[in-house]
Amino acid sequence: MAIVKMKRLRLLSLAEEREELLARLQRAGCVEVLEPEAELNDPAWTALLKRETSALLTVKGQMTAVRAALDTLKRYAGVKSGLFVRREPVLERVFFGAERRDAALALAEQLNQWARELGKLQTMETNLENRKASLAPWAALDLPLETQETATTVVQLGTCPPAVPLTALEGALAEATEQAHLQLVSQDKHLQYLLLVCRKEDLDAAMPCLRAHGYAVARLKGLSGTPADNLRLADAELAQLQKAREEILQQILACAGRRKELELCLDRVTQDLHREQAREKILTNGTVLFLEGWVALTGLARLEEELQNVVCAYDLADPQEDETPPTLLKNPKWLTCINMVTEMYSLPVYQGGIDPNPLIFGFFVAFFGFMFADLAYGLALLILSLVITRKFRPKGTMGYMFQLGQYLGLSTAVFGALTGGFFGDAIYQFTAAFFPDHVISLPALINPLQDPMTIMVIALGVGAVHMLFGQCVHIYMEIRDGRPAEGFLDVVPWWLVFAGIALAYFQGTFWGIAAGFLALLLTQGRHRKGILGKLFGGIASWYDITSWLGDILSYCRLMALMLATSVISQVFNILATLPGEGLPKPLGILLFLVIFLVGNLFNMGINIIGTYVHAARLQYLEFFGKFYKEGGVPFQPLKVQTKYVDVTTDDGEVLE
Repeated sequence: MAIVKMKRLRLLSLAEEREELLARLQRAGCVEVLEPEAELNDPAWTALLKRETSALLTVKGQMTAVRAALDTLKRYAGVKSGLFVRREPVLERVFFGAERRDAALALAEQLNQWARELGKLQTMETNLENRKASLAPWAALDLPLETQETATTVVQLGTCPPAVPLTALEGALAEATEQAHLQLVSQDKHLQYLLLVCRKEDLDAAMPCLRAHGYAVARLKGLSGTPADNLRLADAELAQLQKAREEILQQILACAGRRKELELCLDRVTQDLHREQAREKILTNGTVLFLEGWVALTGLARLEEELQNVVCAYDLADPQEDETPPTLLKNPKWLTCINMVTEMYSLPVYQGGIDPNPLIFGFFVAFFGFMFADLAYGLALLILSLVITRKFRPKGTMGYMFQLGQYLGLSTAVFGALTGGFFGDAIYQFTAAFFPDHVISLPALINPLQDPMTIMVIALGVGAVHMLFGQCVHIYMEIRDGRPAEGFLDVVPWWLVFAGIALAYFQGTFWGIAAGFLALLLTQGRHRKGILGKLFGGIASWYDITSWLGDILSYCRLMALMLATSVISQVFNILATLPGEGLPKPLGILLFLVIFLVGNLFNMGINIIGTYVHAARLQYLEFFGKFYKEGGVPFQPLKVQTKYVDVTTDDGEVLE
């Protein structure tokens, strides 16, 4: 239950051992390969070794192709993986074999080719539909579209707004020339579609008169034959495109059952990507290679076992003072779920930090249950988390979330039983509305709606214990680092102040407070220079009493969110009883159940989020502020990381 110790790894091997070395490191899963920045800045190194080249772009292209193929199946074949992925075990030798990967990559390329063809067909269909839309108003025109003039006349298609009377256009045209004819072909709510036949020499005089009434020339370029002929041709082409589209869709649909091949390939290519990223950090001259990284001490035995299969020489050393090793937290499996809370804030620094997970686990779970406090909500959260964990075995943050949800659900159920909450006061409201002679109220050790002040006092008391515990952790860290006096001088004067406040409250004497403030005066400015600096530092520390007051009042949110959960559920339960008044009892009960379920699901959803956030906030601000040294760099080893399958050895061990 601590920050895992790191060792600095420096390794030399033959260049021909490169693939085997990377495979073994990935299998060990405990080495973070580092960028050789110092070596690349050293002329002595760069004269001998250069950065290893990799196929990173190729692998990224493969990943993109497989993802696009899965999207194609999802879009055209209705194949969906769902919110949760149920991973199936795959033997390591099968997973890393090239045959399945190459076959899946070929399938992905074929699916992507079909998707591109569908895109082209869609573009052609859109163009044909647009052509039909432009030709439809001219369908009644029995004139080839390529006919634009005769020996003496101009034949022109035009449009004008529907509000312009045709007689007005004809009158304007007659004033310009008597050798012209204007004919209405069709009309819709947007335009009038016209055919103009005019002598060539009179066209220049006619056009200004027509444009004054909104006339515009219609352009139908590249078409021959009558509009009706072109419409029939467009329909025929659309039918052919639709047929081609259906054939491709059938081919894609036939591949729907091969989705798992693509998912397996995506996991495999992801491992190739991680290897190629590590390869780029290797230095080589073509004959030998040099690799540098961090090794987690917990995986050292496994690393040594794997490296026995590679021709190499390596050295392990403790971190230097000027180095910043990555942070890896190691806890029992049942406790690892709290990692997600710590990681949302920041990992502890490697040098001088402390693993906060065992320290915050109990408080976080208790605070969540205290605020959410409802037996039914807790059981629902517990059962949902258990089912998802057992059925889908999610990994990473998702796995942490549902593992933690089991503890949070249990805590919520316990506090709900203590406060008498079961979907709020649903049982009382239901029996009072429909069975008034048999009203049932659940027993409660304390009811938050009837005795909120007691809940607030409990919340403040829990908060005081939480912050004092944080100060004790601070003392421990100073003792651990060989500075016990610093720890006690930082904390004990404040304890004197708090004890003095308690004495003043219970006995009316203020000597304890005075002694506490005097201790602050003499100790809190001790790191400043000069007598005056130390005194002013001590006096300035008195102002921190306001910070302590603000911190302790923050724990009122425990009471506030407990009340919010109870009040919102009570409101929905009361609303659920109202529609049933005056209706037959069965119908009233049915309406009650509908409103009750919707309202309580809403209440549960919003309060799970709010309760989680506030439980985390109390750790981050009020607790971590007393001792925590954040800013750790996460440990990112080269390892097998999959989404769709579990890679297993012949012995059944899952590689992760």
